[in-house]
Amino acid sequence: MISEAESDRGRVLFCPAFRRLQQKAQVFSMEPNAAVRSRLTHSFEVSQMGRYIADQISFGLIEKKWATSDQCNALVTFVETACLMHDIGNPPFGHFGEAAISEWFREKGANAIIRCCSKGNSSDKIKKDDIRLVNALADFLAFDGNPQGLRIVSKLQRNSDEHGLNLTKTTIGSYLKYVRSSITSATPLTSPFTKKCGYFSTESGIVNEVWQHFDYSEPQRFPLAYIMEAADDIAYCISDLEDSIEKGLLNQKTALSEILSEWSALNFESDDDVAVNIGMTLRSAAEGKCTDGKPFTYIDFRTALNRVLVKYAAEQYIKEHGKVLDGSLPTLMPQESAAGKILDVLKSYCRTKVYCHEEVQRVELAGYTAIYGLLEKFGCLLTCNNERFACALDISIKEDNNGIPIIIENKLLTLFPKNYIKVYFDDLDKIPKTDNEYMFKEWNLRAHLVTDFLSGMTDDFAMTTYRTLSGMRL
Repeated sequence: MISEAESDRGRVLFCPAFRRLQQKAQVFSMEPNAAVRSRLTHSFEVSQMGRYIADQISFGLIEKKWATSDQCNALVTFVETACLMHDIGNPPFGHFGEAAISEWFREKGANAIIRCCSKGNSSDKIKKDDIRLVNALADFLAFDGNPQGLRIVSKLQRNSDEHGLNLTKTTIGSYLKYVRSSITSATPLTSPFTKKCGYFSTESGIVNEVWQHFDYSEPQRFPLAYIMEAADDIAYCISDLEDSIEKGLLNQKTALSEILSEWSALNFESDDDVAVNIGMTLRSAAEGKCTDGKPFTYIDFRTALNRVLVKYAAEQYIKEHGKVLDGSLPTLMPQESAAGKILDVLKSYCRTKVYCHEEVQRVELAGYTAIYGLLEKFGCLLTCNNERFACALDISIKEDNNGIPIIIENKLLTLFPKNYIKVYFDDLDKIPKTDNEYMFKEWNLRAHLVTDFLSGMTDDFAMTTYRTLSGMRL
């Protein structure tokens, strides 16, 4: 088990998609100051936080004889790997990139499918409420970095076969933050983790194999995914604030004093040890000195707060072990707890003072325009019928089956990574041509090919490609 866990970690660390995170924004896109976090440095910090929590949990599991030392060593590494890859599917410009993709498909996806799949006869024109169209479009209306990350590690980062990085089911289970597909099920899920799409329809078979492997009778969160989620929440809340201070958008003393005021207004009971420790940490940070008069820096603040939150998360895991195992526990950091409240205070402060800052907004708007604009440029790949698209995939073919010249589509497709095109063909081969939904399923795979290419871009490459395809630069 330990060797398998280490193998998974190595496969993620050495894959190109992971390395590209160094040029994707955590908050500040295309940031020249290397001290400000990228998605890559954020992912390393989350992995360290995950190890920290998992180490503390391991002590409790061994003490209660719920796991052996070797099992706990593997557990820590599985958690670390899930944390390393937790943002691997994020498109350029993060959540704004996700929004641009889903918005383009919301506005233009249905019409693209109708143009692609309808026959020439107007009586055969597809309606927008056709279930085949609805299902083909669902992955993209719910587009998100989490399900895209699963595509990357399970398919796109391929070597010699179609199984991507060939990760263990434990690692995949640890990565899955949400347990519903993009396609709405007629049977409501009882799991609390259905707020967002966790996997696309194209990876439903992979996810079902994971659940079958762990003998789940219905979709549920895997225990180690709780640790990954807690590690991410702790890491980004504190680091986004630190980066804003590093960039000079916030004054450290002012920011920490205002956060202390918000915290003090919550009036936690004096016998709540977690709340007491958080309050002491915030007061020392706001005043810039410890109770003994020694300097108290932001690093001291980050370290002290991390220690409190990690200890709480680990204790919750052991205390609620039964609910963790059956996937019914909502979170390791409940919102009503002191640990949950301080994370809420930090998130709220960053939403108010950082994420809406003019500098952040300007870059995000530019990124949104670039991603949406690239989909406009690639739109011809999604509106042509499947026969024309098949011809366009062969650069030597100059016209389609109807004798209409192919001028743009084949040139665009030469920009796409060959591995992504192989994934398209692999998945297409699994659909019988006699399937009455063949055209819709083929369109879905084609749209994934486009969004795979877009999502894999770094922030800078997306902007450069948009300018190039728009004729603004060579």
